[in-house]
Amino acid sequence: MDAQIEQVKAEDVSSEWEKQTSSFMKIIEQFSNVTIATLGPTGTSSEAAAKYLLSFLTKSQGKYTLFPSFEEAYHDLVSGNANILLIANAYERIDKFYMSQDIKFLFSFVLETPLYGITKKKGEAIDNDKTLKIATHHAPSSLIPWFLKGMKGDYDILLVNSTSEAAMKLQKGEVDLSLTTANAAQEYGLEFISPTRTILMLWSIFVPNWE
Repeated sequence: MDAQIEQVKAEDVSSEWEKQTSSFMKIIEQFSNVTIATLGPTGTSSEAAAKYLLSFLTKSQGKYTLFPSFEEAYHDLVSGNANILLIANAYERIDKFYMSQDIKFLFSFVLETPLYGITKKKGEAIDNDKTLKIATHHAPSSLIPWFLKGMKGDYDILLVNSTSEAAMKLQKGEVDLSLTTANAAQEYGLEFISPTRTILMLWSIFVPNWE
């Protein structure tokens, strides 16, 4: 009996997934082109997810635009410049997008992020005798103790809007280290000093609320 119940549950989930996917594709097919608004600057996990989504949609006309914050990406959607808003579910204030009357949740997908880790400027030594300043986006900040396990010295955290902004802060010399992605590290000439890991992330897609 338990096995039969589990099979029914699995069939229900599969059926619901198929319905959601069908609804998602029907709405996307209404767009003459796809324009995704998400978090930048270049090198973020959000940019990687936008590229993946465009490849999955296989639209002949499609692009993404990167913004300093998810809120600015939201306004781009509401103003009509974009027709998809893409947000990582780890974002600490994602609730405001789900509650908005101007947009509606459409679909979600799971995608592994690029590698994350702690970076420094190439060719520069780390002064462990001082309190180091680490730039990071809020979402992965809880990983810092794991990344720095076994390393000596104290640190302070500077919260910024994205992992790429964290990398830029380091490139400009405004911080000593950054928690960022491999994509951003390459973009801004940084190197990892810690172990690295990916994050299995859920991504939410929003569209304008036409009702």
